[in-house]
Amino acid sequence: MKKYIYSFLISALLLGLGSCDKQLDLEPQQSIEASSALTTPAMVKTALTGVYGTLREGDFYGGDVQIVADLLAGNNDMGWLGTFQTYRDIYRKRMVAENGIAQATWIRGYRGINATNNVLDAINIITDQAEQKQVRGEALFLRGAVHFELLRLFAQQWDASVNNLPNSGIPIMIKATKTPNDLTKVRRNTIAEVYTQIIADLTEAKSLLNTTNLQAGRANSFTASGYLARVYLQKGDYTNALTEASRVIQSNNYTLTTDPATPFLLNNTTEAIFELQQTLQSNAGQANEGLATFYAGLDGIGRTDIDVSEDFTLLYENTDFRYTNLFYTSTDGSNRPGLICTAKWKDPTKNYVLMRVAEMYLIRAECNFRNNTSIGATPYDDLDAIRLRANASEITTPTLNDIINERLLELCFEGSRVHDLRRLKQSFSTVISGNNVTFNFNSPKLVLPIPRREINANPNLVQNEGY
Repeated sequence: MKKYIYSFLISALLLGLGSCDKQLDLEPQQSIEASSALTTPAMVKTALTGVYGTLREGDFYGGDVQIVADLLAGNNDMGWLGTFQTYRDIYRKRMVAENGIAQATWIRGYRGINATNNVLDAINIITDQAEQKQVRGEALFLRGAVHFELLRLFAQQWDASVNNLPNSGIPIMIKATKTPNDLTKVRRNTIAEVYTQIIADLTEAKSLLNTTNLQAGRANSFTASGYLARVYLQKGDYTNALTEASRVIQSNNYTLTTDPATPFLLNNTTEAIFELQQTLQSNAGQANEGLATFYAGLDGIGRTDIDVSEDFTLLYENTDFRYTNLFYTSTDGSNRPGLICTAKWKDPTKNYVLMRVAEMYLIRAECNFRNNTSIGATPYDDLDAIRLRANASEITTPTLNDIINERLLELCFEGSRVHDLRRLKQSFSTVISGNNVTFNFNSPKLVLPIPRREINANPNLVQNEGY
């Protein structure tokens, strides 16, 4: 599907930008004409399935969206030991505009966005109204979610001082690009404009989608609410974040598993709100891509490129199941035995959990605390649900810091760390080349560069500060 129907969805047909160093071949031989690619309901629905496959790759949801966020934070939680210079540069906050990881993530993200736009452009081909609503809802969900991930990585944190500055965000792409005639030299929208589009897409998706999963791994109405909770939390809209997180919890579609390790050991558990489906034959990568490649340290699996610091594991109580069941000592990992690894990503063929109901409890707890409310539950109740499941001690009178710290313990190595540091406007220090270096939440070094080739191909694109 990706080869024959989506090969025209290269990045040059997304933003009017170059996608390779060689001259662009505008008529690839292994593709279907865009005008005839989506002509039946079955083809439109298959194309939507292809979007999930596109975004599952290692340079997006299958790896780099999470890995890059973890490496940007660092914060002495973990270290990068691998040989890939591109990842090392991200970890050491010394990226250049030619960084291959930033480039691949940008291209993959906009390729996925353009694929959703092609589905939306052909949506009226589906005449069954129930099917049309579901397909449209899923496409809008994916488009909004991918814009959000790109915005968090390639733009500054939401803040009144930068939200409306020209070229502060990323390009909003809501029109399908099918042929060279559709190419435009787009500009970067403002941060505020991108957030408005993201919220609009996710809100409409929420209203269109079914409230139950029609198929494992596919978005439903509560998946959209979960992402809306993340978006509102990132921009400090605690009232709306609370509403969306509580909606997910009160749906009763999702429950915490008995063991916090279960969602990472078994597929499609009761805790998973959004989970990328993988198989032995079709996965994010087992060689030089995928989360297990870099995080795992087992015989024949992983490289132990990411070493969890012992100081980080000491943040847990000794009886905490997240400590006893979600960390292990590397047995091989490309000849790096004895290092500490997270057990969240140790199987390259296991589904990747992108959103869990545990996160919704923590969002609701934080928002209720900030708003001095108890909508759905008290902050104590939601925090205690997470800690009780983990066999951690009770915190009878939780503070905001307790809730924020619980996010670190519960969501570590799932790609949320740098986004939390930035939204909380916290500075942090990390050791780089033996020196302790401090970064403010709005440091340009915490923002990925717009890929150089994109800048060279499109003079309307403005580069991020420092590149």
